[in-house]
Amino acid sequence: MSAAAIETSGLTKRYGPINALQDVSLRVEPGEVFGFLGPNGAGKTTTVRLLLGLIAPTAGSALVLGRRVSPAAAISRREIGHLPGDISFWPSMTGERTLDFLEHLSGRRAAWRQELLDRLQLARSDLTRRVRTYSDGMKQKLGIVQAFQCEPRLVLLDEPTKGLDPLIQLAFYELLLDLNRRGTTIFFSSHVLPEVERVCHRVAMLRGGRLVSIDDVDQFRRSMPRRVLVHFREDLEAADLAAFGRVVASAARRVELLVAAERVPALVSRLATLPLQDLLIEPPRLEDAFLERYR
Repeated sequence: MSAAAIETSGLTKRYGPINALQDVSLRVEPGEVFGFLGPNGAGKTTTVRLLLGLIAPTAGSALVLGRRVSPAAAISRREIGHLPGDISFWPSMTGERTLDFLEHLSGRRAAWRQELLDRLQLARSDLTRRVRTYSDGMKQKLGIVQAFQCEPRLVLLDEPTKGLDPLIQLAFYELLLDLNRRGTTIFFSSHVLPEVERVCHRVAMLRGGRLVSIDDVDQFRRSMPRRVLVHFREDLEAADLAAFGRVVASAARRVELLVAAERVPALVSRLATLPLQDLLIEPPRLEDAFLERYR
């Protein structure tokens, strides 16, 4: 087995009586796009900061690119790109000077910078402006460029699409996949489920600082309930369908259920005997799996 890009064992971080992270053990393979899901406050950012050696664990350990991580032995910036969730820059510096400075710190040439700027629609006129004049979306674009520009072996992303408009989000997803095709491992921390489902190979779910589950996206989809929307021509009691799944919402002539995949055929057979007007069975979504595990 090849060395992991990221490997943690019992990783724990406490702040006094508060357990920010508890006993997290996971392995991210080289070349993988790994999604790290959880609501705000679940411990995602704490995990990223531990992996970068910015803070010390209370217990447990982490290996990143084969090396043990600690504040005393920080990972070389030559090999890692990082986009923090609360990104901030030097306000008096221009965008271009910021990118040049961070390129210098990495020790590697920013060979991919111009392509990133073009695809994220950051113009030359934007780069000559001081960062203090940037909108939140422009700062996020600049953060993405600095994280990717030197083609690192590993990228750690914390809520990367925050502040981006929908078209730029699509451009970001394409960039992410292109970078991955070049061999970069991507650790993708987010609470935006559809984007993780779109780009990740495997997904870990974090709740209250603890891992709830780790699995590949396809397995999540297979295990997820189907969301079924039913409209009737006549009033009907939602309780008549409760045996087939969990009723999420109901009205006089409308019922919404979450139904296990193996129960869908039986539900459809039952609906054929009722005054059905319309039926929609949605493809499985990570969001439903997430909600089922967190409710």
